[in-house]
Amino acid sequence: MFEKILHVLLHTLEESILTLPVLFICYLLIELLEDKILRKYKTSKLLKNKWAPVVSAGFGLIPQCGFSVVATDLYSKKAITIGSLMAIFIATSDEALPLLLANPKNYISLAIIMGVKFIYAIIIGLSVDLFVSARNKKKKQLLSTQQNINVVVDVSKNSGEEKHKEEHNHDHKNENDYDHEHEEEHNKNEEITGCCHHNLNNKHNKIKDLFIHPLIHSVKIFAFILLFSFVFGLIVEFVGKESITNFMLSTGFFEPFITAMVGIIPNCAASVLITQVFLMGGISIGSCIAGLCMNSGIAIIMLFKMNKNVKNNLIILSSLYLLSCAIGIIINLII
Repeated sequence: MFEKILHVLLHTLEESILTLPVLFICYLLIELLEDKILRKYKTSKLLKNKWAPVVSAGFGLIPQCGFSVVATDLYSKKAITIGSLMAIFIATSDEALPLLLANPKNYISLAIIMGVKFIYAIIIGLSVDLFVSARNKKKKQLLSTQQNINVVVDVSKNSGEEKHKEEHNHDHKNENDYDHEHEEEHNKNEEITGCCHHNLNNKHNKIKDLFIHPLIHSVKIFAFILLFSFVFGLIVEFVGKESITNFMLSTGFFEPFITAMVGIIPNCAASVLITQVFLMGGISIGSCIAGLCMNSGIAIIMLFKMNKNVKNNLIILSSLYLLSCAIGIIINLII
């Protein structure tokens, strides 16, 4: 028994160690560009028009959960639409891209996964914004009609009352201006943390800062890969690949529901687990896509932390889960 465990461990180390330099290079490049790209995303004028979900989906393809966290912050401040938020959540693959890049044999799968996530994110983002816009327009029309019905012209108002009202509005406006300035100052100083609790608003001033986070993150992800690969290898060794295959086949239609449930876990470990199991042949590509569409790292936690509308957050979470399951099922039927 000990010999089998040792064999699995050595085999896992042999396969996993090759991914470490690739991971470090990927995360180093991301770190070099992250600050500049994040600031460009936050100030992009394209986020204000109807095609904003397309832009968000594009930024979402960049590895790590930094962009989805920033998008969550922008959404809580009403700087982007719900469609843009959902687009970047669906497009985000967290650690999947570096892991798939570290496995050249799976580049076709990489292209399919990233392509499906990007297109699906755009479709959902635009559709959600279109639906919300139509609903808001209908509400405004109903409100306008109601106001027209209830309009009462009061000609008895004297100039003194009007002047008093103007002074009150002026004072109220000054108070609002002060509050708005205070809020903007607070937002500038607010710390938005990323995957390894580093400040996403922090500007890199030292060369060592550019290397420490990529190194720590690479080692952390490598540890996850090593652990999951070792555990999965032990299961294959003692349970048997045929038994595992039969079990996964027995889940059939419901497999995407399971992987999407794993994707809800607000941690990069979820995307590592989903991707590793897919690379080992444990799940289908549709189920992998379902799990990765659902997983956006720690962004889900940040959504509930930053956006105080719990009902709205639950609607977003449940919608993402059902949409992720749906695309997983569709892909499994096609491929």
